[in-house]
Amino acid sequence: MVEEVTGYLITDPEGIYVDATLGLGGHTESFLKAAGPKARVIGIDLDENAIRMARERLAEYGERVTYVCGNFRDIDTHLGGGKYNGILVDLGMSSFQISDRERGFSYMEDGPLGMSMGTEGRSVRSLLADGEEKEIADIIWRFGEEKKSRRIAKWIVKTRENEEIVSTSQLRLIVEKALPSRGLIGSLSRVFQAFRIWANDELENLRAFLPQAAALLIPGGRLAVLSYHSLEDRIVKNYFRQEEKGCICPPDFPQCNCGRVPTLKLLMRRAGKPSLEEIESNPRSRSARLRVAERLAV
Repeated sequence: MVEEVTGYLITDPEGIYVDATLGLGGHTESFLKAAGPKARVIGIDLDENAIRMARERLAEYGERVTYVCGNFRDIDTHLGGGKYNGILVDLGMSSFQISDRERGFSYMEDGPLGMSMGTEGRSVRSLLADGEEKEIADIIWRFGEEKKSRRIAKWIVKTRENEEIVSTSQLRLIVEKALPSRGLIGSLSRVFQAFRIWANDELENLRAFLPQAAALLIPGGRLAVLSYHSLEDRIVKNYFRQEEKGCICPPDFPQCNCGRVPTLKLLMRRAGKPSLEEIESNPRSRSARLRVAERLAV
């Protein structure tokens, strides 16, 4: 949804924009093309390899792009003191990360059981080796919304009694043994998603990011979020709606006592979805959901 994001975010041809999850630089390149020659973009990414590849892709833009290696959840630390015209966070994983078997993100590739975006992630391998059965089941249910989480956790614990679980193929085989073949691919996706989210603390990262990013916008500046599953989208939707409402007093209060005022205006009432043409050309985009809000003068 590069065109849609760019259309919403670029409001000032001389503005300063932030791509909080730079990846390979696709969104940043679109921002620079759409804005004027004086516009600048600050790109943040936790993955040093992604930054290196983005630098190569965006080399022609020179000093118009500033690169920051870090977690988007620390955006205020990276950019505090400035004010920006637009901020994007794309919560999806890039193709090069998914296809890199050494990262351990995909059940389609055999590799070490990693799943960490950077050097700070939790160890899935250690969790499966030492975690309590209930803890493992709760993680699969909470972050993957997998209904058969307890059965899968039971098989994990049973398997580790005889062998150390160190690879993605072992984890896939455990899920295949635990569940019937019907609906198996969906369950595999949810299990791997759950462990990846847990390893990188992705939901807490998003919760920490949203208020920081909103505070960094100039009045009229826009915050765009691309999410890829219901857990992320729910957090964004609830935050945007609360900031648009402002007041957090109970509904039965005769008047507002909290003193909170609206800080954001929603620019879309429902999440935007990719077009059929985009889904056909990029099947991984089918689950993408776009939400955009504009900073109010407070």
